Amino acid sequence: MRTTLSSDWCADVLDAGSAGTNESSMTKVAVSDALFCVADRCVQIMGGTGVTRDTVVEQVFREVRAFRIYDGPTEVHKWSLARKIKRHVGKGDGTGSH
Repeated sequence: MRTTLSSDWCADVLDAGSAGTNESSMTKVAVSDALFCVADRCVQIMGGTGVTRDTVVEQVFREVRAFRIYDGPTEVHKWSLARKIKRHVGKGDGTGSH
């Protein structure tokens, strides 16, 4: 649900004509984290079979892991967003409101 809301929000921002840089970074982080959690849980449930070559679970896990790296590693997106938030809050009264 969180990923659907995030994706819809990002699409609305982009449709409105904004660059959507922050929104797309937040969506990328949310989606890749959710995908990884599901794939990791599947591997846990399957046990050793979950990492055996030529199984659907192993293939999905590899693809999801690679997705976290496409368009910049998720950790870089998190770091960049945190820096932007810190800079934004630093300009205001510290509450984050305008």
